[in-house]
Amino acid sequence: MDCTIYAEQYTRKTIYHSPQRPGFTCWTGAWMMPDDSMMVCFTQATGPLAGRPQAPKDILEKLSWPPHGERRYDMTGLELKNVHLRSFDDGDSWEQVSADLFRSPMNGITGECEVALNDGTVLRGVWGFYLPFNPELPQTGYLQRSNDGTKTWGPPEVLLEPQRYTAWPKRLRLLRDGRLIVLGGLARVPADSRSRREYNGLFEPLLMVSEDGGKSWSEPIDVVPAESRTDWGGEEFDAAELANGDLLCVFRRGDPQNPTREVRWQGVLKRTDKTWVPEQVCPAPFPHSGHPELLATRQGIVLHIATTGIDWTSDAGNRWEKLNVPATNYYPRSVQAADGRIYIFSHVGGDNPYGAVDQSITMETFRLVQ
Repeated sequence: MDCTIYAEQYTRKTIYHSPQRPGFTCWTGAWMMPDDSMMVCFTQATGPLAGRPQAPKDILEKLSWPPHGERRYDMTGLELKNVHLRSFDDGDSWEQVSADLFRSPMNGITGECEVALNDGTVLRGVWGFYLPFNPELPQTGYLQRSNDGTKTWGPPEVLLEPQRYTAWPKRLRLLRDGRLIVLGGLARVPADSRSRREYNGLFEPLLMVSEDGGKSWSEPIDVVPAESRTDWGGEEFDAAELANGDLLCVFRRGDPQNPTREVRWQGVLKRTDKTWVPEQVCPAPFPHSGHPELLATRQGIVLHIATTGIDWTSDAGNRWEKLNVPATNYYPRSVQAADGRIYIFSHVGGDNPYGAVDQSITMETFRLVQ
């Protein structure tokens, strides 16, 4: 496609703030429901800024938490919720549908990893390793499904055999043919057998595909060539389905030249029958900026959406062009509505200690024009 793409009718507004200030709301997810309503989810924490208990030392050591010796990252003793909002009027107003509680010293267990199936079932991926206060739950990646719009959730459905693998689901995406893919991190060691820091050095990209709405899954599909998997150092990546069925991927990974920093890489998975084969992966022309977010649009282009700006490609990432809109807030998630409008949801702040920043959830919208 030899064209120029630009955005018009751009707006940004706050759609949610915690009931207390400073607010703690982060790790946004977003998806379209079959009735064309929109849903957004995120982690919320409320409670005292000081005087809270800490998690037991052995649990914190296992989770390699809190980072940088910052005690406020330990969320023990706070009221933690997975909040879900829904809009039936194209984002003009939002109603809270649900807010299920969880207990963890960590600052999130799900949210980014949710999607609606064609029958209205909402499916979410949970990182059970971050739920050490609930040892009865799988201490690896699992799915839950809701048949009532996120008000209640079914039992855990483990993604991979925990005696062999540790899986961390970070994205669920529907393909045009109705199949479902899960993206995230894969460590080829038993679940709950390493510390979080050790896992980080073992994770490689995870891709599996389901033909029955996530009830059964393929074996893990290679995402990057074998020579690139060693010391990959990250579970976060995203994939956009191209017109020919290939998957354009953008990865967050450790810099192979400097393990103290993180970088963006990209690659293409070539569609072969019902699976994909990785081609060469290489550095992407973007600085590191949190979890990658890609959106395959109806205009035939793919957007890369980040705190460093929004870029687009029409040739599977061979060339990227900057879009004429501001950079987003942290960890953006995006959807395109039936009328073609783009919606981006993210949170003010970053990966912050509790109470350090007044976080909130924002929504940006615009239309693409060729």
